[in-house]
Amino acid sequence: MPQIGYSHRPVALGRDGMVASAHPLATLAGVEVLKAGGTAVDAAVAVNAVLAVTQPNMCGVGGDLFCLYWEAQTRRVHFLNGAGRSGSRAGLEELRRRGMDRLPVIGPPTVSVPGCVAAWGMLLERFGTRPLGELLRPAIHHAGHGFPLSSLVSQAIAEYVSVTPDPEWRRVFAPRGTAPAPGELFVQADLARTLTDVAEQGPRVFYTGRVGQAIARRLEAEGFLTPEDLAAHTGEWGEPISTTYRGVTVHEPPPPTQGLAALLALNLLEGFPVATYALHSPEHLHLLVEMTKLAYADRDRWIGDPAHARVPIGALLDKSYAARRRAPFDPHKAQAYAAGDPEGDTTGFVVADGRGNVISVIQSLFNGFGSGVVVPGVGVALQNRGRHFTLEPGHPAVFAPRKRPFHTLIAALATRDERPILGFATMGGNGQAMFHAQVLTNVLDYGMDIQEAIERPRFLIGAFLPDDPADTLYVEGRVPEETLAALLAKGHFVKPAPEFFTKVGHAHGIVMQDGTLVGGADPRGDGLALGF
Repeated sequence: MPQIGYSHRPVALGRDGMVASAHPLATLAGVEVLKAGGTAVDAAVAVNAVLAVTQPNMCGVGGDLFCLYWEAQTRRVHFLNGAGRSGSRAGLEELRRRGMDRLPVIGPPTVSVPGCVAAWGMLLERFGTRPLGELLRPAIHHAGHGFPLSSLVSQAIAEYVSVTPDPEWRRVFAPRGTAPAPGELFVQADLARTLTDVAEQGPRVFYTGRVGQAIARRLEAEGFLTPEDLAAHTGEWGEPISTTYRGVTVHEPPPPTQGLAALLALNLLEGFPVATYALHSPEHLHLLVEMTKLAYADRDRWIGDPAHARVPIGALLDKSYAARRRAPFDPHKAQAYAAGDPEGDTTGFVVADGRGNVISVIQSLFNGFGSGVVVPGVGVALQNRGRHFTLEPGHPAVFAPRKRPFHTLIAALATRDERPILGFATMGGNGQAMFHAQVLTNVLDYGMDIQEAIERPRFLIGAFLPDDPADTLYVEGRVPEETLAALLAKGHFVKPAPEFFTKVGHAHGIVMQDGTLVGGADPRGDGLALGF
């Protein structure tokens, strides 16, 4: 049984609405929309817009968006793919022509079309009840009049000053040559004007109007995008992918996201009596880590843009496939595994309204401040999602024109008996799928409330330092030393992490329980869950 009083924060409770997001001002904006009669979708747009202002290192209108939406009226989950595509000039031959043997980590060549603003429009067109202009007012206010900067964002700016050569980024975020101090009023006048343009003229201004033209000009010399690429952009409605776990149906976004990896991990774990393992014992963590390795190996082999590559989702999610994959599991020994890139900054949030609708959203620039490129005159930091293309010919995610890159971005909705029981999302780049598996099993196997499930120690597999093995296992410091020693003895490359390690995600979730909304927000970040 979970320890009573373990959580640092109490769960948030409500009946008529709830928002769990990564910044208090965003949560408040969403709650105000709900209290005024808006839907979960209306509130989600308001929340995301404020996050784009208050978390400029994590997300923004220069990035992409995915979401899962439970529509109470039809009792179904809708999936919105709000990801942009690579430029029409992209391709291996063009890279060679430019004398490039790899895609850089930041800079104009990593920029793909930003899909966020178009996704807002698509959400509201289909499920919204409030005009976009009304929903953007709080974000416009905070951008134009300023807001007190959190210590996490101040630190992120300070760390990035020496990274990006972009002069406009420096002018916007570090005008005095250093980061604004925590608590300092931070104003983004150009971003306020851009959001005002979107509010007054609609999403298309971002792709074909003043904003889109400015983006195209900035990328003309060094990027792969053209004005036509921006003008042609649209998101897509589709179907989520899902699996069952202990009688619950867990829905995730399909490829090109890594939602498949989270479902693969759950399928693998379902073959073990997880709840009988002592929580965070060596046996428990060893099992979670080894099943994560298997899921990520399949992720790295198969996921690409379904429009350009065959992704055998049905075969990969077949329960018999999971049984074959878990068969070689050794409870006493770690197995070899080559991990992906653990970097990535994102924002994930969940909104539930009194009508029974629930939306789980993930939105990101990818790395902190994305490409590090801020478009002059519009205040928009552009994502570097294009760095996730591979240069391996024939791979599902090979660099090519007008193609969606592999996305670490995922969000989850869980249902039972055709009713939603949980919405969940977290930042964390490569680690998101493993964080989903850890938090969801905390809820579904150990019966934790969502706040405790989020706060409990997490692990992350991946190399952060140049001399780290690819399968380095970072474990938060609240796990006992004897457990870490036992994992080392099993062959894991264990590195102790801080007690609350920001790299293991800033998670947010809402559980629906007998008519009550129960929310959790991650103490690793600035988030807040608030219901009424």
